[in-house]
Amino acid sequence: MEQSALEMMIEAEIVKMSKGVPPFAIFDFDNTCIVNDIGEATLAYLCRNALLKDDSLLDEAGDAATYHERVFHRYHTLCQEGQIKEAYALNSKMFSGFTPEEAEAVVRATIEAEGDTIGETELYGITIPHGLVMRPQTLSLMRLLKARGVHIWIVSASRECAVRVAMKHFGLAEDLVGVRSVMRDGVFTSELQTPMPIIEGKVACLRAFIDPVRSPLVVVDDSMTGLPILETATIKVAVDRGGALTKEAKIRGWFII
Repeated sequence: MEQSALEMMIEAEIVKMSKGVPPFAIFDFDNTCIVNDIGEATLAYLCRNALLKDDSLLDEAGDAATYHERVFHRYHTLCQEGQIKEAYALNSKMFSGFTPEEAEAVVRATIEAEGDTIGETELYGITIPHGLVMRPQTLSLMRLLKARGVHIWIVSASRECAVRVAMKHFGLAEDLVGVRSVMRDGVFTSELQTPMPIIEGKVACLRAFIDPVRSPLVVVDDSMTGLPILETATIKVAVDRGGALTKEAKIRGWFII
């Protein structure tokens, strides 16, 4: 019933729009298009297998033998402390020192290692999600929008190259804005390009890379970090993960899938 109401709203809004100017929609990727997070899964894979190339990702001295464990713990500590921008920035530096081809190979290996059975595993004493699969209802909504001529964008706070590999794996060929780093001599550095699609930075990326003026017809996200970009949409859709965004969506009368 909820999806039917959502479909009716989409149809009604498309009718109101100017002819000849295709509407667009924005989807978050991690935990929205897929269950779990390709960025977090890739960082875990790199740390588990001691594959990080840049030994200066932490602003602290320490034993080189524990470097990968300390990077992993630092990321999760930042998340737990609510320092989301700092956590996402650290995650996005994980390919520093890699060529694009090397980074893509790591992501493919990560996807293979994760598999499609959703569960949990443990790394360095921290319990983390395991497995990567598409969310069927999100995919159905995406297909519905495309069938009605809506241009789909994926805007993700994860590394763009990681999301692109995951999109290809799951058969998604949409336009993408993710976190990018500066390249030197064909190698990724730890310097991140701006604007970055993290929290309110998603709105800056909307204006810089998608449309400087128009609002998206639909925005779909799964967490409160997506609130700024959701606020720009005509139709706001929350993916129900039982968290704060679901509660907020119920209060505001937004659609929930």
